[in-house]
Amino acid sequence: MEIRNIAVVLDVDAIDADLVALASDLARRNHATLIGMAAAEPPLLLMGPDGGDAAAALYIEQRSQIEASLGVAKQNFAALVSSGVKHQWAGEVQRPDIAVIGLARRVDLIIVGSPAEPAPIGQAIDIGAVLLGSGRPVLIAATGQRRLRAGKIVVAWKDTKEARRAIVDAMPFLKAADEVLVVVVDEGNLATERASMLDAVAWLQSHEVKARGDVLPDTGGAAQTICRAATAAAADLVVSGAYGHSRLREWLLGGMTRELLATPGISRLLSN
Repeated sequence: MEIRNIAVVLDVDAIDADLVALASDLARRNHATLIGMAAAEPPLLLMGPDGGDAAAALYIEQRSQIEASLGVAKQNFAALVSSGVKHQWAGEVQRPDIAVIGLARRVDLIIVGSPAEPAPIGQAIDIGAVLLGSGRPVLIAATGQRRLRAGKIVVAWKDTKEARRAIVDAMPFLKAADEVLVVVVDEGNLATERASMLDAVAWLQSHEVKARGDVLPDTGGAAQTICRAATAAAADLVVSGAYGHSRLREWLLGGMTRELLATPGISRLLSN
């Protein structure tokens, strides 16, 4: 897969200059078009039977405010995009994850940030919904990162369709990397886990990826084990499948995807 169109998802009220810089750099290196996306919707109002007119007036006012904010965001995005990078804008009065899923048919890669604080109602993006509904890889950039070199990459391997999809989606990054470490966390079936990991390494090597593999003991959960391995390897990108278990199960019991989404210190490329 080649990356020819990239979407970067931005906050309607505060454009993240670091995120635009990272996305611009990836677009430049891949000769891709960069599409800035921002979306928000007025919050749902619950009023009594006599409050219909007031609710309608407030909705119109809030929608107008969002449209004005989208206009400012468009200008700020254009000013921040690196010189020479072809770019477009897609702003919508819509729930952000629904807007991004709709935009996904136009792009090869979706980039989102790691927000330090929860966004207001109507502006928060549900990254899990985007992963499950977009059919595209999602790059969650580390907080404050302005360039993703991806010279060293850690692949979180598990013998699932999501992990297989992830290494295919990540191929432009993997082929360009100086070193790719494919790791599997020992969950009690070492021989099978090692064999599947070695198959993944061999497949990557057949595509001229500089890959090697390792089996890691579980040191406090798969996500933390893999992030520690990435830190030890001086990697700046983790590639992983997303939601190998149902999202409800991960919400109730915890899981790899949920933990990775909550790890803002390293960039993560996830696919479902």
